[in-house]
Amino acid sequence: MNLTEFNVWLDAIFFALYAIVLIALVIHFLGSIPKGRFRKKFILGKWPEHDHAPPTQPKLLHHTHMFMMILLAISGMYIRFPFFDGGRIAMRWVHYIAMIIVCVVLLWRLWYAFFSKAKDWREFAITREDAKTALGVVLYYSYISNNKPHGSSKYNVMQKFSYEFFLLLMILQAFTGFALVANPILFGFSPRDVLIGWWLGAIVGSTDLAGWYARTAHYMINWLFIIMTTVHVYLSATEDIPVTLDFFFLKELEVTGGHGHEPHRAPVADAPTQAE
Repeated sequence: MNLTEFNVWLDAIFFALYAIVLIALVIHFLGSIPKGRFRKKFILGKWPEHDHAPPTQPKLLHHTHMFMMILLAISGMYIRFPFFDGGRIAMRWVHYIAMIIVCVVLLWRLWYAFFSKAKDWREFAITREDAKTALGVVLYYSYISNNKPHGSSKYNVMQKFSYEFFLLLMILQAFTGFALVANPILFGFSPRDVLIGWWLGAIVGSTDLAGWYARTAHYMINWLFIIMTTVHVYLSATEDIPVTLDFFFLKELEVTGGHGHEPHRAPVADAPTQAE
């Protein structure tokens, strides 16, 4: 199979995979109706409670990252499939500028997680407690169980894993993206020469072929981003709309003392309890 045929098969596989993901999400959403979750959340408005609202700085970084990732996905798909004439140069500039902003935001977010006063990196660390709840989380999202286990941390194990995997993909995407730049801007060497030419080029036979491998990996990771973002948006819209609205500054999150759990109210002393 030559490189052109491989690219055609790659396109077909990812478009088909994305269609399967969309169908699966529709089926998953419909499954919330007989389980009673649709009525509970969208009709009765019983969403998880939270003990604090997300800080402003991470939300702003999240917004910037989200919009730049959308630009990267659109411009990247255009570079792969030019769906209108005369836009290749402009789209490449959009892609490059958005790439730089995403890298800056990533470094900023890592600084916030590890070196700012907040130092919230522990909120994303997978612990033994998370490992113990992993099966229960899977059973909850697959509708086998209505009990959603949640440890003492802010996020459940599935959220933590997806965020950490997303970080890994971003690092790989940045590496492969810079490895595609073939202009000699570093003392007569291009980023492609410095990042992959000297080692991958030696393995596969040429720097140009190494660049093709990097471009292929870059394209595949782009599809993974699209799929993961689609699932992320779906879960945000179906599992916790109040947090989603707060992140977009559309409605302030009501802090009720919970910790991301399903709504629960302890009975008040010397007062009758109310059944939900």
